[in-house]
Amino acid sequence: MFQGKFAIITPALISGAIAERVYFRGYILFIVLWFLFVYSPLCHWIWAPDGWLFNAGAGGVIDLAGGLVIHVSAGVSALVAALFLGPRQGYPKTAMHPNNLVMTMMGAGLLWVGWYGFNAGSTVQSGLETARALTMTQISAASGALTWLIIEAITFKKATSLGFVSGILAGLVVITPAAGVVQPIGALTLGAASSLLCYFALLMKIRLGYDDSLDCFGIHGVGSGLGVLLLSFFIRDSWMAKASAAAGHPWTAFDQLQVQLLGMGATIALAVAATLLICVVVEKTVGFRIDPQGELEGLDKSLHGESGYGMADR
Repeated sequence: MFQGKFAIITPALISGAIAERVYFRGYILFIVLWFLFVYSPLCHWIWAPDGWLFNAGAGGVIDLAGGLVIHVSAGVSALVAALFLGPRQGYPKTAMHPNNLVMTMMGAGLLWVGWYGFNAGSTVQSGLETARALTMTQISAASGALTWLIIEAITFKKATSLGFVSGILAGLVVITPAAGVVQPIGALTLGAASSLLCYFALLMKIRLGYDDSLDCFGIHGVGSGLGVLLLSFFIRDSWMAKASAAAGHPWTAFDQLQVQLLGMGATIALAVAATLLICVVVEKTVGFRIDPQGELEGLDKSLHGESGYGMADR
């Protein structure tokens, strides 16, 4: 059931990148195929005892709670899907601001608390390792939130709630693969570094003009990808000692970095190739990109016959 929840949440991340642009039937088919041909193989490669990435190098690819399996795979797939579908009508010339920042803040709070179970629960025990994972999650999220506020203070002389939420999420995704092996200084550094890189990734999105509605690639893909790689330099000595014993020689941060890069390359390659093929199959069968009129009406009305706030017809 715990792994099943991971499998459910991962394709839901992709929905944020393609919001307001796809048929409901197309999205349903997309997530079924994506789960079967992207998520499931990655899950087995990295987390199963007989997975080839699980057994790579002396200690295998380190990915406690889904930095690669969930966030990098979803982020890269989201980018591919967004490019395949094209932008929403009017984007980027028409500003498309968040609809309800109060709900955004509430969601961020739920995410932050829920992430404790997400990361700490992935230790599959209740003990010291669990407490460490939970603590590193808290430190990284706080570090990410504070760093984003500092960036905004320097850049705009203001701190925003949306920036605060973005920083929280940047800190959470970067620690997801690393929470089981890094020390507090590592979590602090990773959270800050993730906010910096994700902030610039969002600036690049604006310059490049692709329409990733909720920044799935810019935060989930970029932030967690950073954590997958940088964790190599903050691993606890006890873990490195075990890896050295397994390797038969001193295992270094650069040795582990090579393993992490292998996992990253495999994840990106599978996500890009499979997602592009799935998009084509969905478009050619049940249809993926919604028709222009339906998009203008809004998907609440054109696909589901309802209004999200009950005020549209007053």
